Amino acid sequence: RPGGPRHAIVQELVGLRKAYTSLAVNSSVGLVLASQRSDDLTWLLAYCKEAGSTPFIYTTEKTPEPGLLVSPTRRGRESPAYLSYIIDFYDNLPDYSLFIHAYPEQWHNDLFGPWTQNTLRNIRYESVDALGYVNLRCQLNPGCPASVYPLSPTQSDIDAHDIRAYFADAYQEIFDVPIEKVPGEIGNVCCGQFAVSRERILARPKEDYQRILNWAAMTELTNDYGVGWVLEKVWHIIFGMSTVYCPRFEQCRCDTYGWCGPLPSGEILHPVKKDES
Repeated sequence: RPGGPRHAIVQELVGLRKAYTSLAVNSSVGLVLASQRSDDLTWLLAYCKEAGSTPFIYTTEKTPEPGLLVSPTRRGRESPAYLSYIIDFYDNLPDYSLFIHAYPEQWHNDLFGPWTQNTLRNIRYESVDALGYVNLRCQLNPGCPASVYPLSPTQSDIDAHDIRAYFADAYQEIFDVPIEKVPGEIGNVCCGQFAVSRERILARPKEDYQRILNWAAMTELTNDYGVGWVLEKVWHIIFGMSTVYCPRFEQCRCDTYGWCGPLPSGEILHPVKKDES
């Protein structure tokens, strides 16, 4: 409600975004998230002030809160927010875009406890420069080595009309490819929180992201939950990684957060760096 504690926090967050879009401030990191009215965004405001990051908050409510960004569809959990951000700010992206969930505590934050701000504080942005796409989680389970077999759904999935039975169709529509281009298996670290460089986002034309957003809004293959589930399985492919992308846990921890050993075996890892040649 206007005048309540959330209203004040939201308006301050909106002000930070407007300062970026008006070029009043130069922020290299954007935090992209979908939010409903019940979310406590106090942590986000505190982190943005601490780190100098810019929040891009999309509402998931039927009646938008003043100042928050609005996606043309609400189907697919956080997916429309992620895609709408890329489309809306395609020509004015920060160096790094971090796609995260609004709730401050997430079970899939695996290295620094469940609090998202602790994960954000420790990101090694050199890894995003070098790799283009970095999942904020390093534990391979769930999702790896493979979790979807688009060309060979189980009979139980077919009988239940589960989205897994139609994944090949969804893949063709999302990527605008024929059946011959659909992979036999897909594997990736879960769970919908990742960092992407501006360069990697721009490797696809804006029209690609618009097509994917249109698919989320219009597909009849699945429901709201299924749309979000499908896109969570292919974000890494959208951003240029291999269809099975399961980095070694210890190397992910080293690359993304600088925790390189020595390991119990005595091995010392080396963090990835961008090849400037």
